[in-house]
Amino acid sequence: MRFLNIHHAHETTGRLIPATIGERHAEEDLAHAYRRMISQWRPLDAPQAGIRVSFRDDPWGRHLENNQVLENILEGLTHTPSDQRISWGRDIQRAVDYTRELLPDLGALVDLIVTDVVMFSSKNKGGGSASHVPGLVSMSPGDAWEVHDFAESVVHEAVHLNVFLADMAYGMYTKPAAALEAEEYRVVSAVKFGQMRPLDKAFHSAVVAPPLMLMQSRRGETELVDKFRSSLRECTDGLLDKLDLFTPYGQLLVLELRAFTDTYDMDLVAESVSGARFASYDMRAAA
Repeated sequence: MRFLNIHHAHETTGRLIPATIGERHAEEDLAHAYRRMISQWRPLDAPQAGIRVSFRDDPWGRHLENNQVLENILEGLTHTPSDQRISWGRDIQRAVDYTRELLPDLGALVDLIVTDVVMFSSKNKGGGSASHVPGLVSMSPGDAWEVHDFAESVVHEAVHLNVFLADMAYGMYTKPAAALEAEEYRVVSAVKFGQMRPLDKAFHSAVVAPPLMLMQSRRGETELVDKFRSSLRECTDGLLDKLDLFTPYGQLLVLELRAFTDTYDMDLVAESVSGARFASYDMRAAA
């Protein structure tokens, strides 16, 4: 599944960078060039390295709240005390370390793609991301979250952000996002049982499942597989029924996702994260 593959993420960002900032400096690594690139697309620059954690009253928090970006996370906002801020900052660092230790290349994907995590105390718990703020994750942690919960939330949003980049680089749909809102192009969600969603959003609901299932499997849990096995399969049924709405690249991702739902083979997910056969996409051959 190319949307999880660290080498494919390098290829994707490597295609986008020259079109945005020109060629990298001879001494500049890909990660730094990526951060320069996305800084041109956002109202606030990315940090030079690492993940910058910020809160409601910091520049990113004010921007998201004032512009109602990722508004679901903003419902029922309350103040975050200083001790909670310190704790959450440590939790994010531990979550990134945990991911690197669990699956080094999945950790490398997070290191490449995620530059900012904006933390809120709000009614709705979970994370959020959007195509027009690359590198940024918003998060409202649950009261009982442990390190693996923070890690899964960061990975979840990193995969969304990675797919947004792939869509920019290769194109995934044959119609614009606004057109995909039409009822005729809706597909059942992989995680919201029975809910019909626009094609692109239904696809996004599905692609985040495999890495989270793998992370749980590595710690001996099957909760996500047990809970979403049927709905994820139903979602991919719907995606296959509307395969003509995907570009050749998008079709490839759908078929790779479907191969996973045929078996729920966690070795396939691990190979998808690191394996060479998921590393490249030949745009010339597809054309």
